[in-house]
Amino acid sequence: MADKIFWRCYVCNDIHYGIAPPEICPTCSTKNAYVETDAQETKAVMRFDQSEPSRMDQARLLRIYSKFTEKNDFKINPDKKIVDMLLKAELAKLQKFSMKLCPCRIRDKTFETDLALICPCNFKLHPEWTEKGMCHCGLFVKR
Repeated sequence: MADKIFWRCYVCNDIHYGIAPPEICPTCSTKNAYVETDAQETKAVMRFDQSEPSRMDQARLLRIYSKFTEKNDFKINPDKKIVDMLLKAELAKLQKFSMKLCPCRIRDKTFETDLALICPCNFKLHPEWTEKGMCHCGLFVKR
């Protein structure tokens, strides 16, 4: 039997704990919106103790994002150099702020704003998605 893990809706930050995420988020009704997350980030989103260090590494993060994109209309940017740079920046922010904050967007240091910047964010709302076919930083691109 598979182990239960944490999942976070990239649109509304709903947290799910289970073997697999719901197909449709019960909070915002978005289909295929959940991405695997770790205990540290889950605790940060839920405003619990954040002292536990993350065990996330770049290879695991890439696997998580690859799986996340499988059922969606976007994929990981095929430019491996850009992806490598962005994942390193996200992991650095994870260690510093307990959340994988978008590497190219500026925090205003409020919890509510930080929640909107956790990668993957709700990037389909941003003009870059409709104008350029990518998320703000370019990690995710349209298929």
